[in-house]
Amino acid sequence: MHFKNTFLLASALTASTAVARRHGHERRHAHKAEIEEPQLPTVTDAPKIEDRAVGDIVTATIDGVLETWINEWSGQVAAESSSSSSSTIVVPTTTAAAVPEFTATPSQVESTVTPVPTSSTSGGSWYEVPSSGSYSSSGFGGQSKSKTTGLLDWDYVGNVGIPWGSNIIQVDEADANQYKHVMRFEGSETEPWTVVFWNTYGPDGKMDGFWKPNAALSFTLEKGEVKYVAVDDNSQGGWAAAPGEDIPTTNFGQYAATWGEFDMSSEKNEYYSGWDVSCIIAELNGLDIQGMRICNHMGGDCSYIGKGLVGLLSAYTSADQGNDHLAIAQAPGAVRLVVTLDYVE
Repeated sequence: MHFKNTFLLASALTASTAVARRHGHERRHAHKAEIEEPQLPTVTDAPKIEDRAVGDIVTATIDGVLETWINEWSGQVAAESSSSSSSTIVVPTTTAAAVPEFTATPSQVESTVTPVPTSSTSGGSWYEVPSSGSYSSSGFGGQSKSKTTGLLDWDYVGNVGIPWGSNIIQVDEADANQYKHVMRFEGSETEPWTVVFWNTYGPDGKMDGFWKPNAALSFTLEKGEVKYVAVDDNSQGGWAAAPGEDIPTTNFGQYAATWGEFDMSSEKNEYYSGWDVSCIIAELNGLDIQGMRICNHMGGDCSYIGKGLVGLLSAYTSADQGNDHLAIAQAPGAVRLVVTLDYVE
């Protein structure tokens, strides 16, 4: 999901959910926006963030519809927020801009991934589930009440944690199997990488969680290192991952590395979960496209983009804006994912 300033900007309204229609459940993947100008700026790394004044007129093409509204975001993020205020995006109907041409063809054959049978000192492997059927909430903050801020599909605000971001936590391998939604992050074999997580909706209740400096969780993965992340129920958000100490951004401060996106036990979608990989923001801004793969712990239900956009499966590129059939969906229950950074097909 992306919106655009009158300056040349492709920014994102993250893929709040990845529940696919093949399961008969509504998908709110408004993740992808078109860009109006044929020429894109080239940004090599974390460019200077330009000011966007409150009151500026903003235009965007979302799912083929050109939209305008008045900017209300000052660029300043509250230190902590226990509740979110809502804002409504006004969407007039007008003409659509063309989608940039993209020639890569997704693979129709899902790759096979070797399961990761690591052991846990608390009993069982990290991907096993508690025999009691009850999951741990240790380390999470309070659950914020869900709400709908408008009529559009992505106007659903799920759990963002109280305080904001406390619904996404790092956990030890020994405790990982006690949580309902767990992701195992496997670092690059060549260099350290930085990972930054967000909720779709930011600390002030606006759809800007994926803008710097917002971060629900961030960490560095050293070469070959593994870390585990747990996500609370009814959480919609994502992460960006890139080599080095910083995540590249657009000129306006949006995280612009390859994204992973998730929706965990969505109340709106009858507790289905989902995930996908996206390089839309990096691609539209002429930045490096990092490789990333997300599969379940058995090596199935994969979404991936190979490094440099060499290799593609059930993932989003600039040609897929508005496509709601690419992401992976899983029926209600525990989620166990393996995220491979710096993935090369």
